[in-house]
Amino acid sequence: MFFTTEFKTEFKTTIITVLLLLGPAVFCGVRAMGAPQSSAAPANAAEENWRKEFNDVCGKTQDAMSFTPEQLTDLIRRCDDLRPQIEKTGKLDETGKKVYLGRLRMCRGLYAYVLDEKKKEKK
Repeated sequence: MFFTTEFKTEFKTTIITVLLLLGPAVFCGVRAMGAPQSSAAPANAAEENWRKEFNDVCGKTQDAMSFTPEQLTDLIRRCDDLRPQIEKTGKLDETGKKVYLGRLRMCRGLYAYVLDEKKKEKK
């Protein structure tokens, strides 16, 4: 049975998206969005800002194929900018940091993969 290139690309994207969404929870045994929720408000605005940025950047993975190369490049840059913020936050324990950083790495990897595929299609 022969599959079209479009089907293969769409299938790969679906698999990667599923892994991004379920990977941290399955492999770490921790909720995909990090440590358990607390009733306490974040200690400062920087803490809240990186979480908002994380949710915004990684929340777009399901639409990765519809983005332009410029948008994908911007998302990759935003992932790169977010990494040090997560590493230096004092509100997460080591496990929480590993979960967030792992998911961020996977989000970035998906965007980079899609960008590479789009560049190949142009050639």
